[in-house]
Amino acid sequence: MNLPFLFGSAFVVALSGALMPGPLLTVTVAHSPRFGWTFGPLAILGHAILELGLISLVFLGAGPLLKSGGVQSAVGLVGGAILIWMSWGMVRMARSGADIQEAEDEVKRGDRAVWLGILTSISNPYWTLWWATVGLAFLTTAARSGPLGITVFFLGHISGDLAWYTLVSVGASRGRRFVGTTLYAGVLFFCAGILIILGGWFVWYGGKLALKM
Repeated sequence: MNLPFLFGSAFVVALSGALMPGPLLTVTVAHSPRFGWTFGPLAILGHAILELGLISLVFLGAGPLLKSGGVQSAVGLVGGAILIWMSWGMVRMARSGADIQEAEDEVKRGDRAVWLGILTSISNPYWTLWWATVGLAFLTTAARSGPLGITVFFLGHISGDLAWYTLVSVGASRGRRFVGTTLYAGVLFFCAGILIILGGWFVWYGGKLALKM
């Protein structure tokens, strides 16, 4: 596989995955009006840091371990609990009447977006499973071109995520001028509901795997 094709295929596959609704997308839609358009790119920075760590683990031999029922069960149970906890934070923000027009100091707190990017990624058991299957296949192919191939694959992959989440974040943040406190609270309640559903599903998934062990 030549390097331009490797980059392009990694970009497209990552973009197709990013388009699917999930915890990271929900958090980006909920927080971008308050924290500004940089929330999406910063959340993807956290996502990228986590993926670099996971890629390192894969090359250290953790690929088969990531597919094990025990790991998937633990990720589902703990990740689901994290999402439910995050949803409660959104509910509290909505109930407090958080004003998106008074968030200048919070916009500067880019570390929060990075950490949320890490938490929402690691809480998703399907993210771990993707890297243990599709991601592992891509890494194996990229590794044939040495470190440069792995680098090109990762840049293509993260560029797909970055492109979509930047677009989502820009759209959500620019819409804030038309969104009042009441409507924004409604958006937060809606996103919190989605996180609760996803968190409950992940806990159920993890529990089902645990019972099979």
